Amino acid sequence: MCNSGSCFYQFLFKSNLEFSRKCDGSTVIYGSLNLTSSGITHIPPKLIVINSLIMRYSQMESLPNGLQVLEDLDLKNTPVKTLPQDLQVGGNVFLENSQISELPDNFGIEGGLDLENTPIKTLPRNLFVGDYLNIQGTNITALPEDLYVGKNLLLDVDRIAHNAAFENILAQGVIWPRQDWGGGKRAAARAEAGQSVVY
Repeated sequence: MCNSGSCFYQFLFKSNLEFSRKCDGSTVIYGSLNLTSSGITHIPPKLIVINSLIMRYSQMESLPNGLQVLEDLDLKNTPVKTLPQDLQVGGNVFLENSQISELPDNFGIEGGLDLENTPIKTLPRNLFVGDYLNIQGTNITALPEDLYVGKNLLLDVDRIAHNAAFENILAQGVIWPRQDWGGGKRAAARAEAGQSVVY
Protein backbone atom coordinates (compact mmCIF):
# COMPACT_ATOMS: atom_id res chain seq x y z
CA MET A 1 0.00 0.00 0.00
CA CYS A 2 1.49 3.36 -1.02
CA ASN A 3 0.63 6.75 0.43
CA SER A 4 -0.95 9.39 -1.81
CA GLY A 5 2.31 11.06 -2.74
CA SER A 6 4.28 7.89 -3.47
CA CYS A 7 1.39 6.46 -5.53
CA PHE A 8 1.67 9.42 -7.88
CA TYR A 9 5.40 8.96 -8.42
CA GLN A 10 5.01 5.19 -8.79
CA PHE A 11 2.46 5.90 -11.51
CA LEU A 12 4.95 8.17 -13.30
CA PHE A 13 7.64 5.47 -13.19
CA LYS A 14 5.29 2.74 -14.43
CA SER A 15 4.06 5.00 -17.24
CA ASN A 16 7.66 5.70 -18.36
CA LEU A 17 7.03 9.43 -18.12
CA GLU A 18 10.02 11.73 -18.08
CA PHE A 19 9.94 14.00 -15.04
CA SER A 20 12.20 15.75 -12.57
CA ARG A 21 11.88 17.06 -9.01
CA LYS A 22 13.37 20.49 -8.39
CA CYS A 23 15.03 22.00 -5.32
CA ASP A 24 12.07 24.34 -4.81
CA GLY A 25 9.74 21.34 -4.34
CA SER A 26 8.20 21.47 -7.81
CA THR A 27 7.78 18.46 -10.09
CA VAL A 28 8.09 18.94 -13.85
CA ILE A 29 6.44 16.49 -16.29
CA TYR A 30 8.11 16.67 -19.71
CA GLY A 31 5.11 15.88 -21.87
CA SER A 32 1.41 15.22 -21.27
CA LEU A 33 0.07 13.51 -18.16
CA ASN A 34 -3.01 11.32 -18.58
CA LEU A 35 -4.65 10.33 -15.29
CA THR A 36 -7.95 9.19 -16.84
CA SER A 37 -9.40 6.37 -14.71
CA SER A 38 -5.93 5.92 -13.18
CA GLY A 39 -7.06 5.57 -9.58
CA ILE A 40 -4.72 8.41 -8.56
CA THR A 41 -6.42 10.49 -5.87
CA HIS A 42 -3.66 13.01 -5.16
CA ILE A 43 -1.17 15.03 -7.17
CA PRO A 44 1.59 17.02 -5.49
CA PRO A 45 1.69 20.81 -5.17
CA LYS A 46 3.85 22.82 -7.55
CA LEU A 47 3.24 20.37 -10.38
CA ILE A 48 4.27 21.68 -13.82
CA VAL A 49 3.03 19.82 -16.90
CA ILE A 50 4.81 20.89 -20.08
CA ASN A 51 1.97 19.68 -22.32
CA SER A 52 -1.60 18.71 -21.30
CA LEU A 53 -3.03 17.31 -18.06
CA ILE A 54 -5.94 14.93 -18.71
CA MET A 55 -8.00 13.79 -15.71
CA ARG A 56 -11.30 12.59 -17.20
CA TYR A 57 -13.30 10.38 -14.82
CA SER A 58 -10.71 10.93 -12.08
CA GLN A 59 -11.99 10.76 -8.50
CA MET A 60 -9.87 13.74 -7.40
CA GLU A 61 -12.07 16.39 -5.79
CA SER A 62 -9.48 19.17 -5.76
CA LEU A 63 -6.31 20.33 -7.48
CA PRO A 64 -3.10 21.37 -5.69
CA ASN A 65 -1.75 24.87 -5.31
CA GLY A 66 0.97 25.88 -7.73
CA LEU A 67 -0.37 23.77 -10.60
CA GLN A 68 0.86 24.91 -14.03
CA VAL A 69 -0.32 23.31 -17.28
CA LEU A 70 1.25 24.77 -20.39
CA GLU A 71 -1.37 23.35 -22.78
CA ASP A 72 -4.86 21.95 -22.01
CA LEU A 73 -6.41 20.96 -18.67
CA ASP A 74 -9.13 18.33 -19.08
CA LEU A 75 -11.38 17.80 -16.03
CA LYS A 76 -14.46 16.39 -17.77
CA ASN A 77 -16.68 14.15 -15.64
CA THR A 78 -14.78 14.73 -12.40
CA PRO A 79 -15.98 15.68 -8.89
CA VAL A 80 -13.78 18.81 -8.86
CA LYS A 81 -15.78 21.69 -7.34
CA THR A 82 -13.24 24.54 -7.30
CA LEU A 83 -9.93 25.50 -8.90
CA PRO A 84 -6.82 26.81 -7.12
CA GLN A 85 -6.47 30.59 -6.97
CA ASP A 86 -2.99 30.38 -8.52
CA LEU A 87 -3.81 27.88 -11.30
CA GLN A 88 -2.06 28.64 -14.60
CA VAL A 89 -3.22 27.09 -17.89
CA GLY A 90 -1.79 27.98 -21.29
CA GLY A 91 -4.47 26.29 -23.42
CA ASN A 92 -8.11 25.24 -22.89
CA VAL A 93 -9.87 24.22 -19.67
CA PHE A 94 -12.51 21.51 -20.16
CA LEU A 95 -14.93 21.15 -17.23
CA GLU A 96 -17.99 19.66 -18.95
CA ASN A 97 -20.10 17.41 -16.71
CA SER A 98 -17.88 18.11 -13.70
CA GLN A 99 -19.09 19.31 -10.31
CA ILE A 100 -17.42 22.73 -10.62
CA SER A 101 -19.41 25.27 -8.60
CA GLU A 102 -17.13 28.30 -8.64
CA LEU A 103 -14.08 29.77 -10.33
CA PRO A 104 -11.47 32.00 -8.68
CA ASP A 105 -11.68 35.76 -9.17
CA ASN A 106 -9.29 37.18 -11.76
CA PHE A 107 -9.10 33.79 -13.49
CA GLY A 108 -7.63 34.10 -16.96
CA ILE A 109 -6.74 31.65 -19.72
CA GLU A 110 -5.56 32.15 -23.27
CA GLY A 111 -7.65 29.27 -24.62
CA GLY A 112 -11.29 28.27 -24.25
CA LEU A 113 -13.30 27.52 -21.11
CA ASP A 114 -16.01 24.86 -21.28
CA LEU A 115 -18.47 24.74 -18.38
CA GLU A 116 -21.31 22.91 -20.14
CA ASN A 117 -23.65 20.87 -17.92
CA THR A 118 -22.10 21.92 -14.60
CA PRO A 119 -23.80 23.28 -11.44
CA ILE A 120 -21.95 26.61 -11.50
CA LYS A 121 -24.29 29.57 -10.83
CA THR A 122 -22.09 32.63 -11.32
CA LEU A 123 -18.98 33.69 -13.20
CA PRO A 124 -16.16 35.31 -11.21
CA ARG A 125 -14.98 38.89 -11.33
CA ASN A 126 -12.47 39.80 -14.03
CA LEU A 127 -12.81 36.52 -15.92
CA PHE A 128 -10.63 36.57 -19.05
CA VAL A 129 -11.15 33.88 -21.71
CA GLY A 130 -9.00 34.29 -24.80
CA ASP A 131 -10.99 31.86 -26.94
CA TYR A 132 -14.56 30.52 -26.55
CA LEU A 133 -16.65 30.30 -23.38
CA ASN A 134 -19.38 27.65 -23.14
CA ILE A 135 -21.95 28.08 -20.33
CA GLN A 136 -24.74 26.00 -21.87
CA GLY A 137 -26.60 23.76 -19.45
CA THR A 138 -25.41 25.69 -16.36
CA ASN A 139 -27.30 27.70 -13.72
CA ILE A 140 -25.71 30.98 -14.79
CA THR A 141 -28.33 33.69 -15.26
CA ALA A 142 -26.23 36.84 -15.66
CA LEU A 143 -22.92 37.88 -17.17
CA PRO A 144 -20.51 40.02 -15.13
CA GLU A 145 -19.77 43.41 -16.62
CA ASP A 146 -16.00 42.83 -16.56
CA LEU A 147 -16.20 39.52 -18.48
CA TYR A 148 -13.92 39.23 -21.52
CA VAL A 149 -14.45 36.55 -24.18
CA GLY A 150 -12.10 36.63 -27.15
CA LYS A 151 -14.18 34.56 -29.55
CA ASN A 152 -17.50 32.71 -29.23
CA LEU A 153 -19.83 32.66 -26.24
CA LEU A 154 -22.13 29.61 -26.21
CA LEU A 155 -25.13 30.01 -23.90
CA ASP A 156 -28.80 29.35 -23.22
CA VAL A 157 -30.07 32.77 -24.24
CA ASP A 158 -33.43 32.37 -22.49
CA ARG A 159 -31.68 31.99 -19.12
CA ILE A 160 -29.39 34.99 -19.34
CA ALA A 161 -30.53 38.42 -18.13
CA HIS A 162 -30.11 40.99 -20.89
CA ASN A 163 -28.02 43.33 -18.76
CA ALA A 164 -25.31 45.75 -19.90
CA ALA A 165 -22.72 42.97 -20.03
CA PHE A 166 -24.94 40.85 -22.28
CA GLU A 167 -25.64 43.77 -24.60
CA ASN A 168 -21.95 44.65 -24.76
CA ILE A 169 -20.95 41.12 -25.76
CA LEU A 170 -23.89 40.91 -28.15
CA ALA A 171 -22.59 44.03 -29.89
CA GLN A 172 -19.25 42.30 -30.38
CA GLY A 173 -21.00 39.52 -32.31
CA VAL A 174 -19.63 36.61 -30.34
CA ILE A 175 -22.81 35.04 -28.91
CA TRP A 176 -24.00 31.62 -30.11
CA PRO A 177 -27.35 30.89 -28.40
CA ARG A 178 -28.34 27.25 -27.96
CA GLN A 179 -30.75 26.17 -30.65
CA ASP A 180 -31.78 22.84 -32.21
CA TRP A 181 -28.44 22.22 -33.79
CA GLY A 182 -26.34 19.11 -34.07
CA GLY A 183 -22.93 18.40 -32.64
CA GLY A 184 -21.27 19.23 -35.94
CA LYS A 185 -22.52 22.79 -35.88
CA ARG A 186 -21.56 23.18 -32.23
CA ALA A 187 -18.10 21.85 -33.01
CA ALA A 188 -17.86 24.36 -35.83
CA ALA A 189 -18.72 27.15 -33.40
CA ARG A 190 -16.01 26.01 -31.03
CA ALA A 191 -13.49 25.80 -33.82
CA GLU A 192 -14.47 29.14 -35.31
CA ALA A 193 -11.33 31.14 -35.90
CA GLY A 194 -12.60 34.63 -35.37
CA GLN A 195 -15.63 34.93 -37.67
CA SER A 196 -18.49 34.90 -35.18
CA VAL A 197 -22.20 34.67 -35.86
CA VAL A 198 -25.16 35.94 -33.85
CA TYR A 199 -28.44 34.02 -34.22
